[in-house]
Amino acid sequence: MKLRIRLFLALVLFLVSATLTLRTVGSPGAASIDNPTCELIAPGVYRLDFQASPGSSLVEVFASSRPDRIDSDKPLLTIRKTPAEVSVPGRSGRVYFHLKPASGLTRVVSVRRLPLEGAKNFRDLGGYRASDGRYVRWGLVYRSNYLVDLTPKDFEYLNALRIRLVCDVRSDRERLRTPDHWVGNAPEFLSVPIGPNRDGTLTPEELKQRVASLNNESKDATHGYDRLAMDFAPQFANILRRLAAGDLPAVEHCSSGKDRTGLFSAILLTTLGVPRDVVIQDYLLTTQYLLAPDSIEKTTRDLQKIFGLSEPPDTSTVRALMTTKPETLAATFASLDKTYGSFDGYLQNALEISNSDLAALRRHLLEP
Repeated sequence: MKLRIRLFLALVLFLVSATLTLRTVGSPGAASIDNPTCELIAPGVYRLDFQASPGSSLVEVFASSRPDRIDSDKPLLTIRKTPAEVSVPGRSGRVYFHLKPASGLTRVVSVRRLPLEGAKNFRDLGGYRASDGRYVRWGLVYRSNYLVDLTPKDFEYLNALRIRLVCDVRSDRERLRTPDHWVGNAPEFLSVPIGPNRDGTLTPEELKQRVASLNNESKDATHGYDRLAMDFAPQFANILRRLAAGDLPAVEHCSSGKDRTGLFSAILLTTLGVPRDVVIQDYLLTTQYLLAPDSIEKTTRDLQKIFGLSEPPDTSTVRALMTTKPETLAATFASLDKTYGSFDGYLQNALEISNSDLAALRRHLLEP
């Protein structure tokens, strides 16, 4: 009798397991859209790409001015295969695309780098997938180079984003020499100085020494930002707590948006559970954007202003200064792991981020 009961229970468990497997793998309810990307390829024309599960046959594309809701009744088009181009004429502000499969979750995607005239490294940290399957929300946290050269057209674009907080991690002397400015609905500006309190200027000889040092560091895989991460942990923690408190959307920036901003972005994304290789790929985008053919002239002028040079630096100097290397962040993480046992140990013991702050960060910045 007992044997029959055991066999019956085993059969029931098998059938339940099989049913759940079928629902997860093969049913329309399991349809998913993963890792969507969006690229502006011409005025008002975007290229969309994503990975779809077998259950996602047709995907409706809606254009919206907001990442948290669809503000139109009809889709722009229905995608049968990717990549696909979509035209959105007559929109002057930012466009978020909502990708809606026949069943399953709707995914949101937008351009990563904002099309600004005066800040070529202003980009959204949204859209990255965390290890638990959730995605970083679009339109809430941005990273940028300095905001000194923003144009009236840029402010028209940015004011529509309703940015509430700008965290400037430049030193006090850097800020005094080239202060941020804002036209329109000004956000709160929070000074969180990270690094030596210098004004950023360099003599030509000091610039040569810096380039030589960077070239030497490229041969040293152990060089990273670990000292910045440790010595200025309270400053990084201050920004994270403001985000956890809901001061969003927010922008964090330094001068070029490369080193201090790159480190903060890596800390934030890792805190949210984004895999390390993806965090490093975000770090490398600075080189892609600032050394692109449409940006390198502006990057050169920016560096001349940042360093207070009488003449613009040559192209080889610009490339040396603006090249990001995966080894830099890899060495940083390795050092933090060694010092604190893990990145979680760094969060707890150096940044002193509480469990409640951590939960609030993930609640605000991760979508299902």
